[in-house]
Amino acid sequence: MLLFVTIVARRRAYWSLFVVACLCAAVYVPLFSQFVASPAAPSFLVKAHAATSMNLGGLRLSSHVAAALGIGLCVVYATFTLGFILFNFRKTASAEIFFYAFWVLSVGLEVLRLALAWAIGGGAPIPLQILGAKALVFSRFVGYFSIFLSGLYAVGFRNEKLGTVIALMVAVAFGLAASIPVDTGSFTVMLELRPGYANVTQGLGLVAGLVTIANFLHAARVASEAAYRAAALGCLLFLLGRHLLVAYWNPYLMGVGLILLATGSALFVRRLHAYYLWQ
Repeated sequence: MLLFVTIVARRRAYWSLFVVACLCAAVYVPLFSQFVASPAAPSFLVKAHAATSMNLGGLRLSSHVAAALGIGLCVVYATFTLGFILFNFRKTASAEIFFYAFWVLSVGLEVLRLALAWAIGGGAPIPLQILGAKALVFSRFVGYFSIFLSGLYAVGFRNEKLGTVIALMVAVAFGLAASIPVDTGSFTVMLELRPGYANVTQGLGLVAGLVTIANFLHAARVASEAAYRAAALGCLLFLLGRHLLVAYWNPYLMGVGLILLATGSALFVRRLHAYYLWQ
């Protein structure tokens, strides 16, 4: 009975995450069409020296358009991946996949970058700009902690009170995001306000990713289970793919990033799904 309740609760969580991802997709379409309506870079990006362009097959591609397209790829990835998880984990309980799903949603929430850039272009007040920037940082922290927890459960961490774990994760992420300052006059070419302690934030994401990969490799060694080795490789691929999509506006790098995201996620989800079917 406990297992049934746990599976039902997780399925509801998957539904919630999938719905939020769909909302991100629905919001992205009008935001993108309005943001790129003019080929010229928004004045606030030009003023902050955060706008450039490149030649692509004889066409001139502006960085703000490419960055916005990259955000769209993040949203599409999150929507399809969460839909796949929702469909395939209807009767399968996996804490690793459960927390990985939160990481996937954090990728889709990169749409906050586009929403914030659109709002700033429309003259959004400073407090709203800061709130939007902190919301983006918060979603990224939740993603870092989620993937870390996924690996932690793989090596034997057992706490069936997932609601408590989620609440603690959200509380810590919120506290960190609230404490980080935001420079409202500094923008990156990737359409985001430059947060303070950027190196620390990126370092936290890197450490969380490396520890997660190490945990899956350790789980593979202890359990002599090939599925965990495949999960470690998948984790490496989708983390690298996410970095390419979020950190670079070059369309070739974004294309590689999407391929790595899709390949790594398919490997991670399918192998863990097959493993838990036999548990």
